[in-house]
Amino acid sequence: MGTNLVPFEIDVEKLVYGGDGLARRDGQVILTPYVLPGERVEVEAAEERAGLLRARLLRVVTPSAERIAAPCPYFARCGGCHYQQAGYEQQLAAKRSILIETLARVGKLAPPGEIRIVHGEPWGYRNRAQFHIDGTGIGYLEARSHKLCTINQCPIASPRIHQALTVVRQMLHDPKWPRFVGSIELFTNETDLQLNVLETERPVARRFFDWCGEMLGGPVSGAIEYPAAGAIYRVSHNAFFQVNRFLVDQLVENALEQAEGESALDLYAGVGLFSLPLARRFAHVNAV
Repeated sequence: MGTNLVPFEIDVEKLVYGGDGLARRDGQVILTPYVLPGERVEVEAAEERAGLLRARLLRVVTPSAERIAAPCPYFARCGGCHYQQAGYEQQLAAKRSILIETLARVGKLAPPGEIRIVHGEPWGYRNRAQFHIDGTGIGYLEARSHKLCTINQCPIASPRIHQALTVVRQMLHDPKWPRFVGSIELFTNETDLQLNVLETERPVARRFFDWCGEMLGGPVSGAIEYPAAGAIYRVSHNAFFQVNRFLVDQLVENALEQAEGESALDLYAGVGLFSLPLARRFAHVNAV
């Protein structure tokens, strides 16, 4: 179905999972990014299918009192963050509302009477980041696009990630950098660094990782030892681990609280972040 590019105005009802604002017009649901509930905005159609229109924000006609200037210079271009048009407290409240709505609509579950918010510092928290590469450019993909948004910094990445990104950006100009590498991942415990090649047209030689280690200040391949929740976890390539370095211990404490007993089941074990603490409280733990 074709889309009508004539701009029109809508009133945003609420935010939904993924960060879009939901509005309705002539019985059709309209989803628009970078808006806030209660705002009147001018949009144009971007993508349409039966009963649903994805719109592109043109301007905010009547802004919400909660709207702020996004701190990140790449916000609304980079496809990574969705809520920086609101302050951090408003972001947390919006995510709780989205969770409640999703439980009711998708899970057909009545939400608990209280949903606590576990939160930490809003900046510099990510211990893992994936970067796309195009020639000598490195960054994230633009929202809903395969176009590269080159960056000099990522405000939500940890200091060690930011330091490594600065070095890698310089390495891209070196003839030794393999031009067939399309994306990489950086993971850190703030001391050690792991560099993983995610997209490549052909295998990368071992000497590439040796060179990266020399440039980045230490070995970058193999497992990283990550201390958390009273244990040390070995996180290898492709292993899942919580990305918020400020919340790792809090997540375990809040998930387990005073739980103990005969048996426990960890359905999403990853490297065992919850499994090991469970093993101190339960006689038998099955990790899947």
